[in-house]
Amino acid sequence: MQEKVQAAPPIGEAVAAASDSVRIYFEGDSVSVADRFLELIREQAERFKAGPGGTLIVSGHANPAGDPDDAVRLSMNRTEVVAGLLERFGIQSHRIVRVSHGANAPLADLDDESSRWANRCVEIRCGALTPRKPVWSQRLRKPVAG
Repeated sequence: MQEKVQAAPPIGEAVAAASDSVRIYFEGDSVSVADRFLELIREQAERFKAGPGGTLIVSGHANPAGDPDDAVRLSMNRTEVVAGLLERFGIQSHRIVRVSHGANAPLADLDDESSRWANRCVEIRCGALTPRKPVWSQRLRKPVAG
C-alpha cells in the first residue's frame, strides 16, 4: 500500500515541524523570504532569547534535482538569509549554527514533482550546543614575572 503524500502548504507558509522548530518553505529556486514571515522569525528569535540559552540551528534543504553542488549552494543561501534575519532580531551570530544540507539529507524521500516542496525549506530549531567562545577568551595569560 502506497503512503499518501500530504499536499504542499501554500508557498511561503511556515509550518511547525515540531514543538521546538519551524520550517519555512520556499518556491522553486528562490531564496526570498516574504515580508509576512518576518514576524514568525522575530517570534523564534524572541522565544530563543527568553529561553535557557544554547544555540539556534538553521538548516537549509533543497530538492535532489539537478547538480548536487547547486543544491548545496541554494540551501546555504537560504540558510544565510534566515540567519541574517535572526541576527537582525537580536540573536548574536556566534549563537547561530548554520547548516547546508543541499539534497544530501532530504526531509522527505519523494520522487513525485508535486511533493518536492517538502525539501525546499529552512528549518529553525533550538540546540543544546554551547556556542563557541570568542577567540580572546580561549587564550591563556602568561604569569607576570616579578
